[in-house]
Amino acid sequence: MDPLEDVKPACGSGTIQGEYDLGIHVLGLFLVLTASILGCGFPVVAKRVKWLKIPPPVFFAAKHFGTGVLIATAFVHLLPVAFASLTDPCLPDLFIVQYPAMPGVIMMGSMFCLFVIEIVSYPDEKKMQNMYEDEYARTMQDNPFMTGDEKAQSDMPAWFIVFYEQYVRQRLELVKMVQNSSPSYSASQHDHGHSHNAVENFDPENQAVDPAVYKKMSAQITILEGGILFHSVFVGITISLTIDGFIVLLIAILFHQMFEGLGLGSRIAEVPYPKKSFRPWVLVVAFGTTAPIGQAIGILARDSYDPNSAFGLIIVGVFNAISSGLLIYAALVDLLYEDFLSEHATQVMNKATKIKAFCWVLAGAAGMSIVGAFA
Repeated sequence: MDPLEDVKPACGSGTIQGEYDLGIHVLGLFLVLTASILGCGFPVVAKRVKWLKIPPPVFFAAKHFGTGVLIATAFVHLLPVAFASLTDPCLPDLFIVQYPAMPGVIMMGSMFCLFVIEIVSYPDEKKMQNMYEDEYARTMQDNPFMTGDEKAQSDMPAWFIVFYEQYVRQRLELVKMVQNSSPSYSASQHDHGHSHNAVENFDPENQAVDPAVYKKMSAQITILEGGILFHSVFVGITISLTIDGFIVLLIAILFHQMFEGLGLGSRIAEVPYPKKSFRPWVLVVAFGTTAPIGQAIGILARDSYDPNSAFGLIIVGVFNAISSGLLIYAALVDLLYEDFLSEHATQVMNKATKIKAFCWVLAGAAGMSIVGAFA
């Protein structure tokens, strides 16, 4: 017999030890519910309720601050918990001796699954080219750049004319929307550089959105929320099963839910849902209630559920690893890359604006990392 098995500690600490204050734990449930709803709901309400008159730079800051929060959530809150849970000495040797990198594999697997989903969901390149050619044929008569005779005499390939004129048309629409969104935008600011600087004051609510773009944005927010909701349940259970240090943990979790909710809510607010759509409110309520549901589960199961049992450790570890993979991929690829390195980002932000946005990203990551020292 392996001598390691003789000294392997037993999983589980039995039922909760100490005096359980039911009243303060129930109060904590409602405090977390309030913090979660306020954090996630504020950006959505501010965006859709115009009489609040929230300045566009506030949304700009919240959006990029939220990106940092979500990145830190994955690296500081989820991944360490996954490794700590799945490498507990009491677990079978598969996790401890034979393959301690299991949390990383699970995280990597969830990232690859998400990548495959995005590959499948992206439209075929040939279909996209045909779509642009159809659009080109419908709008050619109104094209201000080249007449039909000029196109016939042009040495440029037909596909190049199609994509170039589509690009020019979109650039003109962007500049026009920036002009309309900022009363202080003067005729002397119509050049490319100044249109970059107006991005913080740009309100995209009334712009026409391509169905494919809307579908992609909607899918991204669903993935983000899914990754967050997985771990929120276990956050709630952990709070309710804590006795020693409960107040400190509760305060940390309140900040955690406010920051995380702000990050998610700012992204929900950015999706151009129809005015009467219930979906943004459903997403807000789903985030706001998930951690409290976990708290309720923990309160009800406080005499029977042991988070330190083998079952509890494996479940928490696996779901946190899955969630971290989803959030890392979505935050880095769908948020950070799209906001700073994509062609669209190059069109709407200059270097100074990108630096300002990235400072907000760093601020969000730093704030959430500090919270991670307590929760």
